[in-house]
Amino acid sequence: MKDAADYLAYIKALIVAHPQVAHCAIQREEAQGDEGLLRVRLTLRDGGLLELCERFTIASGRVRTIKYRFHWQDATGQLRKRWDNAAHHPEMPTCPDHVHEGAETNVLPHRALSATEVLAMIAPEAESPDGVIERND
Repeated sequence: MKDAADYLAYIKALIVAHPQVAHCAIQREEAQGDEGLLRVRLTLRDGGLLELCERFTIASGRVRTIKYRFHWQDATGQLRKRWDNAAHHPEMPTCPDHVHEGAETNVLPHRALSATEVLAMIAPEAESPDGVIERND
């Protein structure tokens, strides 16, 4: 990646081509040189929701995620997983990185993630490509 704008373009291309994404609403997007932020709300083909919020920097062509929250829920609103790096679980050996799995109270250690990794994780549940991007600035 050459800069933040390049990474944002890459993520948006992944979203549009993602077989599980039915609709994408960009909530916030910032690119200032090597630093950026992306916040999107994805409606999935199965009726679920995936929210991606990632603050990042680009250094030597590599993306480094600084702050993140990736929230995935099913069509009924039930939490599937939420990965984040808020430091509110100091008991986790991977603090501040952790995942809430199935319920807010079920907190497990987890390694740091990026938006691209989360998109790859949900891909196996996909059917066929059909995505639309809408801006909500």
